[in-house]
Amino acid sequence: MLDIWDKTVETLRDSVKPYDFAHWIRPIRCSGVDPSTGYMVLNVPDASHGKWLEEHFMQRILDAVSELTDAPLRIRFESEERLSKECVQSAPLPLQTQSSVARPDLVERYRFESFVAGPNSRFALTAAQSAAEQPGNRYNPLFIYGGVGLGKTHLLHAVGHQALAQNPQARVLYVSSETYVNDLIGAIRSGQMDKFRTRYRDECDVLLIDDIQFIAGKDRTQEEFFHMFNTLHSSHKQIVMTCDQMPSSIPDLEERIRSRLQWGLIADIKPPSFETRVAILERKAAEDGINLSKDVAMLLARHITRNVRELEGALMRLDAQAKIFGQAIDLETTRTFLGDVVDSDLRRISPQVIIKAVCETFDVNESMLKGPRRHRHVTQPRQVAMYLIRELTDESLPRIGSLFGGRDHTTVLNALKRIEHLKSANPILRDRIARLAKELSS
Repeated sequence: MLDIWDKTVETLRDSVKPYDFAHWIRPIRCSGVDPSTGYMVLNVPDASHGKWLEEHFMQRILDAVSELTDAPLRIRFESEERLSKECVQSAPLPLQTQSSVARPDLVERYRFESFVAGPNSRFALTAAQSAAEQPGNRYNPLFIYGGVGLGKTHLLHAVGHQALAQNPQARVLYVSSETYVNDLIGAIRSGQMDKFRTRYRDECDVLLIDDIQFIAGKDRTQEEFFHMFNTLHSSHKQIVMTCDQMPSSIPDLEERIRSRLQWGLIADIKPPSFETRVAILERKAAEDGINLSKDVAMLLARHITRNVRELEGALMRLDAQAKIFGQAIDLETTRTFLGDVVDSDLRRISPQVIIKAVCETFDVNESMLKGPRRHRHVTQPRQVAMYLIRELTDESLPRIGSLFGGRDHTTVLNALKRIEHLKSANPILRDRIARLAKELSS
């Protein structure tokens, strides 16, 4: 099996970008096949590394492995920090013991201090901090939901770090829902259900479960989860879960499970605003010792809008290529190295096109939009136009102000803040703006 993985690595070397291969593929180590589940176990440096691979390279890895084997194989990523999870082809996969719970698989850099909050995530951050400060007493369970790469996992690990900082003896357990399912399958096959239940019910003070949506449609898993949840909750043990959607939207989930997910506090994380994206890039650059100018940070933030993981990935890719070619990171090298992301010729949207689209959508006259009128019928579309120009172009605040009758940059900044607030409070307007942005970017 190790030979197969070595050959798989060579296949992947030719099919992925050099930086992606060096940073994501090369650190992987194959420890064999787990006989209780049939999974090929690939060890990675930490849980976030495995999560990134699952989201970006899983299918490519599966395709490469399938070309070298007659029988189909499934793959599971395990962190090298989880010593009790390491397995070889000749040995069964053991359940974690008390000592492994005392040393949870938490990513060191995922702490509250390193989380860059904005209007999109401040509520979720505050809720997570409160849950970590008073485990089992406030916001239990805490359910954090949002799209891919927005910081849910970061907050989950941060809760674990904070709980341990307050009480080093706390038994903190972090698992993905896939790991939970695999542990259950292994326990059933090996006849170790008592150990499984002891680990998850009796030897746990803070349970952190990532991507809880994956237990949906699995009857036995939901049965065990239901009883585990009840045991922990009645014992005032803290439960924090992440998901890609609200409990009410998860398909194939038993109603008794759905109701329990909604017992405590539900907090969402939305895509970060432009200013938050810039702050995230600057924070990441400072942490990694990357010399990043404001102009480059703003360029990346304008073109990478969906999630934090893409932002950080682009910065890492930019830094790696700049070092390889011995060049400083500036606007010119950024456009050269990340042309597929920030190519201005491919993705340029003129302010005038945005203004015209806003006028048509809100049924206002362009001269009114640029004029002095302050009636709500005009001011809101004007603010939306300013917001979209800021989000979709490279125009500065003073330049945007000049497009609307010579208004100053403070007026534009206030307009941006106003729209950010309205997007949170008014889902109809938020959807309207999202549709406009998508139409303009397509």
